[in-house]
Amino acid sequence: MSDGSVVRVVTRRLDNRRPKYLAIRSALARRIQRGEVPEGARLPSELELARQFGCSRMTVRAAVAALATEGLVQRRHGLGTFASKPKALRRFWTVLSFTEEMRAHGVEVQNQLLSVRREQPPEAVRAALRLPPREPVYRVRRLRLVAGHPVAYHVSHVPVSRCPDLDRLDLESDSLYRLMEERYGLQFTRCDRTYRPVRARAAEARLLQIPSGTPVLLVEGVAFVNDGLPVDACYEVYRE
Repeated sequence: MSDGSVVRVVTRRLDNRRPKYLAIRSALARRIQRGEVPEGARLPSELELARQFGCSRMTVRAAVAALATEGLVQRRHGLGTFASKPKALRRFWTVLSFTEEMRAHGVEVQNQLLSVRREQPPEAVRAALRLPPREPVYRVRRLRLVAGHPVAYHVSHVPVSRCPDLDRLDLESDSLYRLMEERYGLQFTRCDRTYRPVRARAAEARLLQIPSGTPVLLVEGVAFVNDGLPVDACYEVYRE
C-alpha cells in the first residue's frame, strides 16, 4: 500500500468534533493498530500529511509526536517516521519524557500541576520502586495540554529519599525528569513501559474532557537511573 493511498483513506475518516491533531492521531493510530499501515512502513512526510489533511505542519507535528510517545511510530534520523506496533513491554534505553518528545517535534506542552503530596504508596508502587516498608513517596499529578486542549493525565510516584523537597520545585514549567536530573544529579538510563487500551474512569474522564468509559490508552512505566535503581513509578492516560 502506498503512502498516498493510506493518507487519502484516513483523511475521509477525521472527526471534526475534536481538535484536529487529535483526530489525525486517532485516524493514523487506528490504521496502524489494525495493520492497515504495516509495521515498518514509512509514513508520508510532514508536508505531505499537512497537505492531505488540509492542516498546518504544526498540527501534523503534534499528532505524530503523540503517536511517537505512545510507541505507535518511530523516528529514524534522516530516514523519516515509521509505523511501529507497541509490544506488551517495551524498553527505552534513552529516556524521553512526554514533554521532551513533543518538543522534539516542535510542539510546546503545558504541564498543569494538579497536586503533589507526600504519602505512603500502594503496595504495587512500593514493589516497583523496591522501597522498604513505610518509606514515603511524592505523588505528582499533572495534566498535559497542547494548544489548550488536555491530551494526557499523568501520575508519578517518586521516592522522597531520592528527591527531597521535590514538592518545592516548579513542576509546571519543565519536564519532571529534567528537573530531577538538574536538581538531584540523577541520570536516567531507561524506562520500562507497558501499553494497553482501557476505558476512562470518571475522574480521568472529567480531567480529559471526555465521557466516562471512553476508550483511552494507558501507559504504565518504571524509570531507572544509572545506579540501576528505579526512581519513578508512573502511569499516563492518553485520550484519543
